[in-house]
Amino acid sequence: MRRLLYLATSLMLCFMVIYLCSCAAGGGVSIDLKKDPIKPATDLNKEATIDPSTNALTMTKEGITMTVEHWSRARLDQKYSTASMRSPFFYLETWPQAYQSEVFHVKIKNDTSKRVVVDLKETKCYDERQYEYAPTTYDQIKYKFASKSYMDLKTKNGLETAKQILLSELLGPSRLIPAGKEVEGFLPFFTPSTQAEKVWVIVRLEKEPEIATGIYQKVEFRFDFTQDLALRRIQPPTKR
Repeated sequence: MRRLLYLATSLMLCFMVIYLCSCAAGGGVSIDLKKDPIKPATDLNKEATIDPSTNALTMTKEGITMTVEHWSRARLDQKYSTASMRSPFFYLETWPQAYQSEVFHVKIKNDTSKRVVVDLKETKCYDERQYEYAPTTYDQIKYKFASKSYMDLKTKNGLETAKQILLSELLGPSRLIPAGKEVEGFLPFFTPSTQAEKVWVIVRLEKEPEIATGIYQKVEFRFDFTQDLALRRIQPPTKR
């Protein structure tokens, strides 16, 4: 009897470990990659490696390593929409495109001996219909909710969370990453056209020169994705 109880307890602990590890891989959120309408373009990301468990793309250039991972609307809702908080990335289909978000999680590790500047003004999301989309700022997210009369306690709690998870907020006004350090956070863009099958993100950085009179070196990272138009149309409704 004791042996059976021991075996049952061991099996339960194994299942708990497996579950917790799977949650950790997705930031505490289970990931159903099949339902994500935006996936890495495996034939175009020649310089990047793809993590099959998350579809995250990782690329290294000039001593800088960057990982970009798309987060679907459903995944963001599951993580950040709760009984007391509305996701800062929340939107309704009836809202203008300028109020809708396409969100990527970005991690940048600076393994150089100099500081790196993240040029958010030149960081863009593009699609094959020749449109380009700028990153959405905290103030734009706040304005979105205010203009749609959604500024309740749940939204205010979500906005407080946004300050802790947005890449732009974590970088601060200087946009600097010190030597040997890394920073990670969410980078939301205005939603690309629902008719575009190809989407790509370009993140532009500048490396500090070796000497004070030198010129900053520009480093560009491009990550290519495909958009499943059928999946885009049947995305589950967002949590209110």
